[in-house]
Amino acid sequence: MVDDGSGTFSEEASLSSNEQVIGRAISNRGSAARVQINPGDGLPSDAMVFEDIWSRLTHGFQFAHEFDNEQVQDQITFYQKNANLLRVGSERAEPFMFEIAQALERRGMPTEIALLPIVESAFNPNAAAPGNVVGMWQIQGSTGRSLGLKQDWWYDGRRDPLASTEAALDYLETLYEMFDSDWLLALAAYNAGPGNIQKAIDRNSSRDRPTDFWSLNLPSVTKEYIPKLIALSQLVAARDHFGVELADIENSPVLERIEIGYQIDLQFAAGLAGLDPVELYQLNPGYRQWATHPDGPHSLLLPIERKEAFLSALANAPERPQVTWDRYLVQRGDSLSKIARQFGTEVGALQQANGLDGNRIIAGESLLIPRAYAAGTTLQVPNAPQYSSTPAPLVAPPDASPQYTVRSGDTLSRIASRYNLKVGELAEMNNIALNDILKPGQVLNVKTDTAIVQSGSPTDASAPLIYNVRSGDSLSRIAQQFGVGVADLAAWNSIGAGDLIHPGQALMLYPGTGKLN
Repeated sequence: MVDDGSGTFSEEASLSSNEQVIGRAISNRGSAARVQINPGDGLPSDAMVFEDIWSRLTHGFQFAHEFDNEQVQDQITFYQKNANLLRVGSERAEPFMFEIAQALERRGMPTEIALLPIVESAFNPNAAAPGNVVGMWQIQGSTGRSLGLKQDWWYDGRRDPLASTEAALDYLETLYEMFDSDWLLALAAYNAGPGNIQKAIDRNSSRDRPTDFWSLNLPSVTKEYIPKLIALSQLVAARDHFGVELADIENSPVLERIEIGYQIDLQFAAGLAGLDPVELYQLNPGYRQWATHPDGPHSLLLPIERKEAFLSALANAPERPQVTWDRYLVQRGDSLSKIARQFGTEVGALQQANGLDGNRIIAGESLLIPRAYAAGTTLQVPNAPQYSSTPAPLVAPPDASPQYTVRSGDTLSRIASRYNLKVGELAEMNNIALNDILKPGQVLNVKTDTAIVQSGSPTDASAPLIYNVRSGDSLSRIAQQFGVGVADLAAWNSIGAGDLIHPGQALMLYPGTGKLN
């Protein structure tokens, strides 16, 4: 989100200016943008009927068609050549786009901004970049905290799709006011930091040069940032003309936030809702462990059609389904860090659970250790940070279904990797071609004897090599460079072999342990 001027993200680059901007009072939030496509359109009326969410967004575009220059055309060509970026990004957006559109309309903001997470992260809530930049809106740690997003061992609000959306829109509105109601400058400041944009404006002013976005001397990544968003907006607005493939997203809510009121184990909650635990984690990526936060938030995003069943099951539970705790007797020589490693938790979580201000513990005293509800079923939390150098294998529940229902964004390679299958094996057992497009709701046979999910950890315990993705990289190119297999590289990083990677993304490699394929 913030660029230090060299094309790389840096938290320090504009930290002070970010904090000053965030601390400013926001007034006149409903003011119109300087450049509009359809002046006076305003919010969609109740009588308006849109065929899908893309038509609704197009109705609220305020500047996308105002600019048609070589830079925008270059980005249109780029997305046409890399159609998978737009397809995958739109599929990932499906559960959350309705709420994002509503938030933008409620604030009177250009609905082009709903496409910004495609530029930032391809709509990946767990995307991470150097400088502690995280989430589909790519928000820095310090900026997120200033915007009120909680970040700790249990929960990271930057990964929460709806919480991070509200924070990002708050920030953009502040930048819009700061830069004299110019959305292009506000968006540039979101990318490069307001301090860097103001410096560029001041340089041009001192030389009697124009100070609009197109006239400023900015880092290349920021110069491309605005044309990318405008290009995406034009592609969406004229998707039939350009032949763009977007996910079919209805103009209706998909999810509903349910307030539980207390900490709840997520695997237990998934059972109450009749959901695969992994699906619940995907809908609630802000939770980084196996339960909601002890101090809140305690809410869950659930598919609307699961709401009533979940609330009924929760009300009829024999007792309040609290998180399970173990009691551990402190031994001589113990330390909080040693106990945290032993139980697969973190020092901060132990301090929080036991009301400890420091690290001092006394032999003979007892500590409460948080434990997952289904401790006998090893299910690694998809959103959890990796604390060990060797990723643990993810094992499917003993009663795992022999069939898998395809969800939006799924690919053959991703599903095959999850069930320890080769892509060819998965295609053959379902009588489909390798290049067939999967459709949400499609049922695939996936039953294997091992039922191991996302294994692929190296057999030795050597520390991984961390590789930062560069522009133009692909999984196959990186795998070839280090002499490892694409499937191994994907499994080590808990991604599908066909997943997109982005510059700055950190990948773990174990050269010499994987087999080329």
